[in-house]
Amino acid sequence: MLDLGEPTRQIYWNIVGHALIYVFLVAALGLVIWTIHKRVQLWKLGTAEERLDDIPGRVRFALTEIFLQRRQLREPFMGLAHLFIFYGFLAELIATGMISLQEWTGIEYLKGNFYLGYSLFSDSFGILGIIGLLMALWYRGVVKPARFHTIADDWVAVLLLLVIFVQGFFVEGMRIAVTELRVNPELAPWSPGGYVIAKLLQDIDSQVLMEWHRYNWWIHAATAFAFIAYFALGKFKHVLFGTMNLFLRNPEPTGKLNYPDIDELAETDPDALDELGNNRIEQFSWKSLLDLDACVNCGRCESVCPAHNSGVPLSPRKLIQDMKGHLDVVGPALAARAGSASDEASEEAPDGMLGLLLGDGEDGTTPAVLEEELWGCRTCGACMHECPVFIEHIPKIIDMRRYLVMSESKMGEEAQLFLKNLEDRGHPFAGQGRDREEWFEDLDVKVYGRGDESDTLFWVGCAGAMIDRNIETSRAMVKIMQSAGMDFALLGNEEQCTGDPARRVGDELTYQGCTKTNIETFEQYGIKKVVTACPHCFNTVKNEYPDYGSEVEVVHHTELIDSLLKEGKLRPQTKHESVTYHDPCYLGRHNDGYDAPRNVLSNITAPGQLIEMDANKSKSRCCGSGGGYAWMDDKPEKRINHTRIEDVQQCGAGTAAVGCPFCMQMFDDALGAKDPGGKVKAKDIAELVAETLTD
Repeated sequence: MLDLGEPTRQIYWNIVGHALIYVFLVAALGLVIWTIHKRVQLWKLGTAEERLDDIPGRVRFALTEIFLQRRQLREPFMGLAHLFIFYGFLAELIATGMISLQEWTGIEYLKGNFYLGYSLFSDSFGILGIIGLLMALWYRGVVKPARFHTIADDWVAVLLLLVIFVQGFFVEGMRIAVTELRVNPELAPWSPGGYVIAKLLQDIDSQVLMEWHRYNWWIHAATAFAFIAYFALGKFKHVLFGTMNLFLRNPEPTGKLNYPDIDELAETDPDALDELGNNRIEQFSWKSLLDLDACVNCGRCESVCPAHNSGVPLSPRKLIQDMKGHLDVVGPALAARAGSASDEASEEAPDGMLGLLLGDGEDGTTPAVLEEELWGCRTCGACMHECPVFIEHIPKIIDMRRYLVMSESKMGEEAQLFLKNLEDRGHPFAGQGRDREEWFEDLDVKVYGRGDESDTLFWVGCAGAMIDRNIETSRAMVKIMQSAGMDFALLGNEEQCTGDPARRVGDELTYQGCTKTNIETFEQYGIKKVVTACPHCFNTVKNEYPDYGSEVEVVHHTELIDSLLKEGKLRPQTKHESVTYHDPCYLGRHNDGYDAPRNVLSNITAPGQLIEMDANKSKSRCCGSGGGYAWMDDKPEKRINHTRIEDVQQCGAGTAAVGCPFCMQMFDDALGAKDPGGKVKAKDIAELVAETLTD
């Protein structure tokens, strides 16, 4: 290293009256605090929700997500741009704070090698921040992806921050041109950004540069304070509210929905039954209202939404933005009314200001949320897994569906039919169909109702027992479990729907009836473990039944098969070729069930013959059957299952392995339309495993 003596610089060089900046800082921070306070008052309109458990875990998660930018980097280009901007801004914030700290304490620590490192650190990250901002400008202004719905605030946010970075380098460059370049030129390159500017300005008279420096220093300070104030008013408020949202995220599986026990509500608060579900903004929890402010309108949720991409009206981004707009309009009046001892505040509210979220427009007002938007959702979870600030879209959609179904009885004919079938028959299928025991009449299996005993239940599910194509999967599972020497039993006709489709479509009453009946059956037969080939049943019994007292262990059939293979209880004799795997939403995204299916397929597939689709694991596309759409149809412009079959065809595999009976139905339907020559076949993982076993 060069001998530079004691490298340092004069703090606030060439500036008179710099202490005024702290007055401006206090004013700017006061505006931020006041604005946050006003938003908190709106959040308090919401209902109670516990989100302050496990504080250490929440802090760890938030810090990990913030500093590693994991969600941001799911989209590489803009993720990298955001990473550069974040660390560039953070570094400049730290560097500025260190200057203030030295002045306040009087301890001169910005000197020597530490100062050199400080200079190199702050300038290098500042340059990185500028690169990130230019990437963002190029992507928004030139690439213009469909998910971007650009407004003036987007440009203001990026350009304002870019101006601050550039201003900082020009102010630094003027100082270096007058001081270091002429007195200690070996020191100047340690500030690479400022050094480049200084070299450009080095031939200008020192007095002129000093005047320019003072002028630009104060402009830079004013711009920085305007930026701080803008933090609470503009797009950058997501830094505050998004961070809060990360800390307060729901750590439970995203497939889990919650709702009070309606029987208990009837006993404790009968009036609550007059309106079930949510149709007013204040009926959502305070955390749900924070979600609305955390949304940065980035459109990532919209870009991955299968319903939106199929051409139906739903956009998760628009839904959240519309709800936020509604909160902005009615929230102040609601807050005033809530804080008033009289009705004066509500009497002063403009007509229609305290309107409902949903409506048919008959009262002359436009509803904040359209009913057709709510009915487009497949509950696949893609929106929630893509959102960089962990907004919870699905629970809000289901809460409003609950209002439509349970309070207004407003739903399509197809939904009415399958809900009526579920209530009358214990399953959602129409027509005569099969009973739940016909499929295993020729098999030697235990059945609880016949006096047989076992603590392990093979939960077949409605589709697995009553749809011909899925019966093949159920029989394959029996073969696998018997080959492994497992002791298990079936419920047969005593099994009824878990209630999953009813809950997802909004009929909480029917769902809770199914839940309590099935839990009673588990207890009656002493069932301790449930094995199922249906991810929807798996998710419901594993994650939602415990809220109503269930204590059974729940295992998806791919997990069971994986463990049996590892234990040597299953010994495949043949290998499959040219196989790809489709991740079911309710096993993969909603429950992180990615490894077991692939472990199984690796054991039964020839080397190099297990092919991944481009859209796999958490980025897997939905088959289109969730949210009740195994029994409904909204006639989209492009079928969701057709898009997924195109993924299979593009990867070149001859077999699409699935792990869900509803995915199987959707794949079979799509293959009939997109692959009439039969080049691709769809099979459940259980079928593929059973084919490798000796009889």
